[in-house]
Amino acid sequence: MARWLVILAGGRGERFWPLSRMMHPKQFLTLMGNHSMIRTTRDRVRSLIGPENTWVVTGQDYVDKVKTNLPDVPSSHILGEPVGRNTAPSIAWAAASIYQEDPAAVILILPSDHLIKYQKRFQKLADLALRSAETRGGFYTFGIIPTHAETGYGYIEHGSEVEHGILHVKRFVEKPPLEDAQVMVESGRFFWNSGMFAFKAEEYLAAIRMLIPDLYEGIMALIHHPDRINTIFPELPQVSVDHGIMEKVKNVYVLPADIGWDDVGTFAALARHLPRNDEQNAAKGHAIFVDSQNVTAISEGPVVSFIGVKDLFVVATKDAVLILSPDRSQDVRQVVQALKEGQHEHLL
Repeated sequence: MARWLVILAGGRGERFWPLSRMMHPKQFLTLMGNHSMIRTTRDRVRSLIGPENTWVVTGQDYVDKVKTNLPDVPSSHILGEPVGRNTAPSIAWAAASIYQEDPAAVILILPSDHLIKYQKRFQKLADLALRSAETRGGFYTFGIIPTHAETGYGYIEHGSEVEHGILHVKRFVEKPPLEDAQVMVESGRFFWNSGMFAFKAEEYLAAIRMLIPDLYEGIMALIHHPDRINTIFPELPQVSVDHGIMEKVKNVYVLPADIGWDDVGTFAALARHLPRNDEQNAAKGHAIFVDSQNVTAISEGPVVSFIGVKDLFVVATKDAVLILSPDRSQDVRQVVQALKEGQHEHLL
């Protein structure tokens, strides 16, 4: 019984425009530290799972980028989807591919673009989840201890303790309105859903077969006829692993995770992790601040200067500049949509 890593790397990262582009999305950006987000994700669990036991599910357009960022991952382990069908099909394709090689495989599922500050804490939790999946079976997820009422995340309500550090899952809650999120956080019974999982490949495929038979049949057809991917994959049902599997299977467990996690889904999330001066200004790249407060500047080249302003985000690349209010970072997709409608594809 071996351990395997599956990295989900199919996102477009539109909320990170203009840094993120169609052919260079968020998972390939170096937003924190010295490496791309996907490379950091792979390195995060190197002590638990080697690159030879790593699979990556990404878009067909990004296969070469994955190879460049992860040169020690076998190229046959990089699966390129012709279209996105959400996470349940992505994981099913990887799980079925791994199962062919190792029927006793235990899999750790990680998104390619999350931030985890406390690496050793996460490594211990991941090891515990994998060991439990090996010995007890079942489906394991990592519940982030919430610091505030957040409407952008799903929530997990926990039940009784199974063993030290592992709790039963009572239910999953979709992204809630603010009032509900406040009640859940104050109750102490809820975690944020991190989108990271561990389970046996065999158990995941059995769950797919029972709960989403169309997906199971499609994946089996793909495994036996990989040359037909461009006709088989687009016909797979579009469903998330949370909604399609985790909310419906019985033996689901959560590990409380105080690991400094952030999905870094917006510029506002990124700004929380940048060092700031006494005036609460932060810069990634070259910026000059004069009589300015609470400004976040991200530049890929141009020197960005500020005089007498406050409460701004500015992102500058060689061909585009984005200026936004800190509380509007969820709306960057509207700019992307406007560029599409205005036929400015060269800027996407």
